[in-house]
Amino acid sequence: MENIKRNFYAFIWHAIFLAIASSFIEINTVIPSLILKAGGGEILLGIVTAITVGVPLLAQLFFASFLVSKKRKKPYLLTGIYLRIFSLLAIGLILTSSIPDKMLLALIIIIISIFSFSGVFAGVSYTDLLGKSIPTKEIQRKFMSYRQISRSFFALISAFLAKYILNTLNYPKNYSNMFLIASFSLFIASLGFWLIKEKEIDTNKKFPSFIEVVKNIPEILSKDRNLLNYVIFSNLTGFGLIIIPFYILLAKNSFPDAKNMIGNFLLLQMIGIVLASIVWGKILHKKGYKHVLFFCSVMGIVLPILSLFLSKTTPYIYSIIFLISGFTLSARQMSFEGVLIEISTHENRALYVGISGALNIVTAILPLIIGTIIKYLGFNLVMPFVSAMIIISLYFLVKIELHT
Repeated sequence: MENIKRNFYAFIWHAIFLAIASSFIEINTVIPSLILKAGGGEILLGIVTAITVGVPLLAQLFFASFLVSKKRKKPYLLTGIYLRIFSLLAIGLILTSSIPDKMLLALIIIIISIFSFSGVFAGVSYTDLLGKSIPTKEIQRKFMSYRQISRSFFALISAFLAKYILNTLNYPKNYSNMFLIASFSLFIASLGFWLIKEKEIDTNKKFPSFIEVVKNIPEILSKDRNLLNYVIFSNLTGFGLIIIPFYILLAKNSFPDAKNMIGNFLLLQMIGIVLASIVWGKILHKKGYKHVLFFCSVMGIVLPILSLFLSKTTPYIYSIIFLISGFTLSARQMSFEGVLIEISTHENRALYVGISGALNIVTAILPLIIGTIIKYLGFNLVMPFVSAMIIISLYFLVKIELHT
């Protein structure tokens, strides 16, 4: 119990400083805004969204097949984190350089790609390490709630500073400072993992290679219906996740004369995450993950249609979209990882993380398609379709079997 308690607070420490870092480089507001500021358009925004939200399709499965046979995951987790730290530092530095605009934009995309790949590598290790370090379901659910509330609170405080930097400094100095702060915060976050004592897993049995895993995915899914339903549900709700960065583009197109929008959007999104964390925490303790994900899905259904109506009003009224999106993001952060932990075991968890990531086709590919559709056909076709896909996801959520 002493080890579990220390691990609990070590993960909380990491969550707090990761939240601070994330506020300054928020992938749904700050990074899309940076791409547009640097000269990118709809299609390029779709590419970057695919990189940051979806990442290449087989990356997670490839890393999982490599990590599943490792007795300890912490060294690989730290490797991924430090690659992310250097990526953020690099972007912060090149933004203040005299590199030509087109080359600068290309470098930003390349470094963001490194950031995302290293995040996948770290993420597989993180989920596996979390499941081993905090092994009981009761304490895991308590942790998910505490983590979400604590990181949301500090993310909100950081959002005020991020808003101040965005609104008071000129481009590119404002974005440069934000990425440098994020890099330092992520370094402080990584220190928490040095306190964790990781339990080694038995690796006497033979683990399948990457190619064998890919070939066996259909069999694995047919044997574990929970994993199959989780993968389908994750894909369908992914429509709501990948559309969030495009709310920035819709705002830019609808309110071209409005100033200081990004800072306000970021702040409201963080406020939504903080307020939601308290609500979701109570529901999680009483009802379990599925109830939280149900409400998350319902709001995901409403948001795209609502954005079309509010884009005809004012920037201040339209900002409600980001407040509500904070509620949906908070629910995802609190529940998706917890569900995957509960439907897996210590032995297959890294593999399940890899399979679910590799089969998350929507978040990996769809941003590229959506960016092109929006460019040529507009938002009126895309938004109702996103809502329809999330409605279908509710059927598969009901079929996931979890303890309440």
